[in-house]
Amino acid sequence: MNRRWHGLMAACSGIALLVLSGGGLPEPAHAQLGGIAGMIIGHMGGPGYYGRGGCGRHCRHRGADSSDEDSPRSSDRDRDRTASLAPPPSSVQNTLLRKVAELNPDQVVGIDAATSKSISPLGKAVSKEGERDWTEEVQKIINKFQQHQNREGRGVTTPGDVTQHAIEQSLENAMRNAKLNTFENFLGENWTNERLRAMVLELVSADLDSVFNGNSRGYAPMQEVDTLIQRSALAVYRRIFELSELMAANRGSALFVQRLYQTHGAHANDKLREDAADMISGAANLPISKYESALRQNENGYALRYRAERIVYDCLSDNVERISSSETDIAEQGEIAQRVEETTKKECVAWVENQFGTDSRTLKPQTPMPLRVVWSGTGPKDDPSMYGQAASELR
Repeated sequence: MNRRWHGLMAACSGIALLVLSGGGLPEPAHAQLGGIAGMIIGHMGGPGYYGRGGCGRHCRHRGADSSDEDSPRSSDRDRDRTASLAPPPSSVQNTLLRKVAELNPDQVVGIDAATSKSISPLGKAVSKEGERDWTEEVQKIINKFQQHQNREGRGVTTPGDVTQHAIEQSLENAMRNAKLNTFENFLGENWTNERLRAMVLELVSADLDSVFNGNSRGYAPMQEVDTLIQRSALAVYRRIFELSELMAANRGSALFVQRLYQTHGAHANDKLREDAADMISGAANLPISKYESALRQNENGYALRYRAERIVYDCLSDNVERISSSETDIAEQGEIAQRVEETTKKECVAWVENQFGTDSRTLKPQTPMPLRVVWSGTGPKDDPSMYGQAASELR
């Protein structure tokens, strides 16, 4: 226990100097931070939260007897104790927690594994660099082949043709054929080329055992691996397309509520806010139902269903003032719901038809769009600032 405590003291000594020097960041809401920051500062002998003794609210149960409370100076001591329990300034709390989050478990000498696990995730929460290391995924595939060959390929002299270069060439072709560069060029959406490659290879690695089923004796031709890579790239494309449209639909739903509040302020009460999302999602079912059969047959059917919702939400947001206003200020909730349905039938259905076509048996070809795109009656509104390259290069 002593070794563990000394390790924590050594790791926090630099933090104590920074805290006691008064450095800090702009003041945030601090209701949930006082206990953590105060505990560490108090144990280090710092001013404030637990006082000089470092026992905090437990002091009232230790060393305090009835004679002290009856003495003339008891009220003064109570006031001093209450003052000592006040949390330190929020700037001190914020600085301390930020420094603790930056700690590397290797720097905390003497802390056991359980304590290291509680500190480590804080420092790694924003680190996603491992998701971009696609070269490591290539090496994992090579290692799997070697393991299968060492275990099952004894006595077989036929060499395999799966190499690192062949995998990289196959991956390059798969990225191009699946048009994954479309997502790569959406600025601000974090679909980098490295991350997309890693996602494809992760799927390949997960399905790689299938190429060894049967009498393969640990060998599999590059042709089989190439087929697996091509299929995985298409699967990644569909997954990202669906995720992108789902996020955009959620954004569109939130935008309707936001504009409702911007129009009417506090008159748009909490009940209306809670029910607004259900109103517009129910209204979106009308234009979607027309294309139900075509959506079920489309390989990107889920993504396109979210896209139809996205278009309806943008249509309703564009008409939010007319939908929600009355002669005095804001319409009753029942009247708003009725207007949402009427606007969907009269205007938003035409927006969806403009994008998908009027023939319910088939759909116009669809391509992914950036999250920031907003739909109008004539189609999506985008501009070159949303892309890493010219928009014409992405079509």
